[in-house]
Amino acid sequence: MKQNGGFSNMEIRILMPGVKQPSFSDGALLLGNFDGVHRGHQTLVFAARNVESHVGVLLFQGNPTDFFPNHKSSKILTTWEDKVRLFASLGVEYAYLLPLDASLFRESKEEFMEKVLRPLNPGYLVVGTDYTFGRHAEGKVEDLKKEFSVLALPLLSEEGKKIATRTIIEEIEEGNISKANEDLGHDYQIRGQVIEGFHNGRKIGYPTANLCLSDPYVLPKSGVYAGWTEVDGVSYPSMINVGSNPTVGKLHHPIIETHLIDFTGDLYGKMVTVSFHSYLRGEKKFADLSALENQLNSDLITIKKVLK
Repeated sequence: MKQNGGFSNMEIRILMPGVKQPSFSDGALLLGNFDGVHRGHQTLVFAARNVESHVGVLLFQGNPTDFFPNHKSSKILTTWEDKVRLFASLGVEYAYLLPLDASLFRESKEEFMEKVLRPLNPGYLVVGTDYTFGRHAEGKVEDLKKEFSVLALPLLSEEGKKIATRTIIEEIEEGNISKANEDLGHDYQIRGQVIEGFHNGRKIGYPTANLCLSDPYVLPKSGVYAGWTEVDGVSYPSMINVGSNPTVGKLHHPIIETHLIDFTGDLYGKMVTVSFHSYLRGEKKFADLSALENQLNSDLITIKKVLK
């Protein structure tokens, strides 16, 4: 197991109408949706440090896909809380949270700049060249440049292919978790609350924590993964299963269950974060629980080697 560091150095500021914020004139403010906080997004953080003494990020406090269910994907890689944690781990000092409601998407580009950006008085805005804002995404980078100092960076590419959220989603769904993690710059994570299951794993010496997901995360391809489970600030090496439990009674919807290696204790009701490190094998239906136990014993040996 490993102890995880805290994110106490980040200051979180909620943006509310009529509530004055301290000037961010000596800061570089990152703008974007930042789903995944992948390596392309991370380049903005590094660039921001070179233009201002402080770095902040503007985030929607909510999920934009709730308002645009048919736009690109209704699934997400990161909740706004996940984004805060990831940006904090990159050394971003301030998170400005903009509560999300339908009226925000009706604002023109001029209204967004006047109501949201101008009161912050940022020293610099740091964006990708494809950044858009305002009603119907009518606002472009050139509009920002008329009102603010702007640093716009091209999308990060490797071997002629752009690192993009949509591509990472496809990699995760296809089971190519190693490539997805490479593009993310960190292991893919899903956070949820532990609920009571059927206790079938406990019968064969592999108790699992079953996750209840309140957010529409992208689910990895069904199968067994090596990874980590963080609980109460400590990460434990884990055997993670995504699937429908075909051996003990097929479920109607895929679930995530994780076996924490060398963990003892009660996890029910706790919020845990599961990190997918590598894909081991596909989901199988075994003849009985004894055959399943033999396979899990073999998987455990592999996982301990992978996570060394």
